[in-house]
Amino acid sequence: MTYGAPFKIAITGHRPNRLHVCIARIERQMFRVMRRLAREARGNVLGRNPVALSALAEGSDRIFAEAALRLGIPFEVVLPFKSADYETTFGDASGTPHYRALLARAAHVMELAGTLADTTAAYEAVGRACVDACDVLVAVWDGKPAAGRGGTPEIIDYARRMGRRVIWIHAGEKRRPKWL
Repeated sequence: MTYGAPFKIAITGHRPNRLHVCIARIERQMFRVMRRLAREARGNVLGRNPVALSALAEGSDRIFAEAALRLGIPFEVVLPFKSADYETTFGDASGTPHYRALLARAAHVMELAGTLADTTAAYEAVGRACVDACDVLVAVWDGKPAAGRGGTPEIIDYARRMGRRVIWIHAGEKRRPKWL
């Protein structure tokens, strides 16, 4: 029997335009990282059930959600604003059915109060909300500066300042995941 609060694993990472290594490689690394973190959570003295936390953005967030589903890890979604508004920000509308299918499988969905009038603030807020709720952050990052406020490296920095453990899956080079 498991006791205690869930062990929350959150994601921050790039959208497809900054995933420069083979997507299949990132998927394999994500699966391995998630499997290891789930085992770690369940193996604690009190035992904790892992829960994945994602904003379901295109790219890394969806790869993360798929890995959680494959491993039987429930996932929760935090959206920067209303789901219908969020869909209008996707770079590839053909990915909307995949987003909706993942959203339908989420254990819980929370929509933050962000607006399309200030997407930058909304993306920063959703990144910080995921960090605030997690025990460990998985980061899919190419090692380069953020393209804008609230980008992956800024969320990584925030997580580290908040004392969260961060594991980095490199999005730009063929490297093994590593703890930051």
